[in-house]
Amino acid sequence: MKKKIITIVVSILVIIAIACYIYVLSGTKKAETLMWEYLETKGYAIEEIENIHVRHSFLNIILSYNEWIIKVQYADEPNAIYSYTIKDGQISENGISGNVNKEELKHIY
Repeated sequence: MKKKIITIVVSILVIIAIACYIYVLSGTKKAETLMWEYLETKGYAIEEIENIHVRHSFLNIILSYNEWIIKVQYADEPNAIYSYTIKDGQISENGISGNVNKEELKHIY
C-alpha cells in the first residue's frame, strides 16, 4: 500500500514537472515572437539585434511580479542590456543594465 501511494505521488510530480516545462517552452517562444513584433514596430531590423533572451520565473508569479523577463542586446551597443517585460499581453520597457553611460545610450525609451 505504501509503495502504491509513493508511486502515485511521484507520478503526479512528474506530470506537473512536464506540464511546467511545456508551459515555459511554449511561453518562451510566444514571448520571443511578441518581442520581435514589438521591435519591428519600433523600426528595428533583425540585423540590428544581437541577442534576445527570454526568462520565466514562477517565483515572480507568487510575488506578483511579471513572470516573463526579456533581455535585448543591440548590435551597435553590445555593453548595454535592455530589459523588457510582458504585462497584459503587451511589451513594456523595464530598464537598462550594463557598462555604459546613460548619455551614450542609443535605444533609450
